[in-house]
Amino acid sequence: MSEGKTRAGGTRSNGLAWKLPIAILLVLALVVVGGRWLHYRLTHVHVIDARVQADMIMVASRLPGWVSEMSLAQGDRISRGQQLVVVDSTDAALSDQVLEAREQTLQAERRQLQAELELAKAQDDSRVARAQHRRAVAEAALQRRQSDLEKAEADLARVRGLADDEMISVQELDDARFALDRASIELRRSQAELAEAESAVTEAQANLLNQQVLEASLLALDARLGELRAERRRAALEVDDRTVRSPIDGVVARTFIHQGEYVQAGQNLMLVHVPGAVWVEANLKETQLAPVREGQPVEIRVDAYRGERLSGRVERIGSAATSEFALLPSPNPSGNFTKTTQRIPVRIALENPEDRLRPGMMVEVSIDIRD
Repeated sequence: MSEGKTRAGGTRSNGLAWKLPIAILLVLALVVVGGRWLHYRLTHVHVIDARVQADMIMVASRLPGWVSEMSLAQGDRISRGQQLVVVDSTDAALSDQVLEAREQTLQAERRQLQAELELAKAQDDSRVARAQHRRAVAEAALQRRQSDLEKAEADLARVRGLADDEMISVQELDDARFALDRASIELRRSQAELAEAESAVTEAQANLLNQQVLEASLLALDARLGELRAERRRAALEVDDRTVRSPIDGVVARTFIHQGEYVQAGQNLMLVHVPGAVWVEANLKETQLAPVREGQPVEIRVDAYRGERLSGRVERIGSAATSEFALLPSPNPSGNFTKTTQRIPVRIALENPEDRLRPGMMVEVSIDIRD
């Protein structure tokens, strides 16, 4: 009986002997794991619902019309300046042709006016020169007639003196009087010719105003041509704007239209982005934000690539909570209030961005807050 009790007691002692070390090891493991977990929580900020982000560019149409060409699909690679969508430009092209015809007509009218102006300048200059020459001749003739009259008056006075002394005949006195009358008549005729020449000069100079009329017509025509050229540039711009081109070297993220659809001005056609030009946005709780600083290292794990870890750094901390950008704000006019922890966006730059990272992918980030 005593031997049986001794064996049972020995068995219990042996069981306790190997269980106790195991328990101690388990407790130590829990302490180590717990300590590491506690140390991690104290030195890192962990977010499990961060996302990969990129600059998504919305490509829109500036003008309405039917989509005549659209061959791209989601995921296609595109280059800067590449044709993405073509909106039918028949109306704009016809308008440009009409404007071109009008411009050619105005150009012909301008050439005609220019020719008329050059002809008028040549004729008017010649007419003015002839009139001025006639006036000069008339002025010279008038001066000569004036001299003749003065000579005739002097001759008559001398002849009269001689006639009083009866030194000449009556016939010679009559000849002197006749010469004076003829000189007076010639002087008046020269005066009339000079007045006529001056009138011709005035008329010729007045005709110069016709040149000003033609020049004004040319200026008005040039203004119409300038306006027409502006309309043509606008029509050409409308034709060019109906070919939508890529603003970047990137990838088509999504398309919103198909060939044959009618699009409105400003309607979104597709969404494009630059592959590899991505970052991570983590919405931190406001209670986690205090120790976070720009430049702190970040460990990133992408849900799609388990086991891989990427490196990054805190690039920028948001200046407002995400709730401020909600489409439907939640004011509290009634006074009933339930406090909700707000989220602050934090932008994390990847040290080695990769093309395989797609915008919208879920990632986990761990920010090392040890300064």
